[in-house]
Amino acid sequence: MSKNKPLTFKQERVLSFLKDYLSRYGYPPTVREITRHLKMAGPHGAKRFLDMLELKGYIRRVAKSSRAIEIINTPSSPPVRMVPIIGRVRAGTPLLALENIEGNLALDRSLARWKDVFLLRVIGESMIEAHIEDGDLALVKPQPTALNGEIVVLLLNDEATIKRFFKEEDTIRLEPANSSMEPIIIKKGKGEVSIVGKVVFILRNIEGKTIRVKR
Repeated sequence: MSKNKPLTFKQERVLSFLKDYLSRYGYPPTVREITRHLKMAGPHGAKRFLDMLELKGYIRRVAKSSRAIEIINTPSSPPVRMVPIIGRVRAGTPLLALENIEGNLALDRSLARWKDVFLLRVIGESMIEAHIEDGDLALVKPQPTALNGEIVVLLLNDEATIKRFFKEEDTIRLEPANSSMEPIIIKKGKGEVSIVGKVVFILRNIEGKTIRVKR
């Protein structure tokens, strides 16, 4: 593949939008978002522009992911990293969720700078008072320990759950962020609990756009 071939005016517009979007949100737009923002007739036009940008060496794409557009680094484009979306986390009843990779999401490396960082999908409403909702993506920094009160992903008897973590004298308390739900109390020797990692931030899809949620 030859790189840095000159772009047409319209190709420059598409590339500029990709860079601006990536700089603002930390991940690239979908074909649908490109189509809507640039007022194209349909997604096929956007796909043709992406094909040409890839052919000319300005981007690369990963199959089977709607946001898998990576801008090949130039002085003005932020480096990105493909972060796997692993399984689903039930924010409520624990659910075995670390087996399946749903796809990948390209994030700015400044947002996903930790080794082996990954995204987990949330199901349920037990963390809604911490602004973590059903369908959100939790970016998780792998680590085996946590401070009291931190929101973490844990394996409880080989099932994954997301809760606030509290280690007390002879118990571990997994606290939901939902006043209508009770905490999970694990007494010493009564259950196997291991911390998978700390939840760093939350991504949410709103009207077709994935945004970072302020917590």
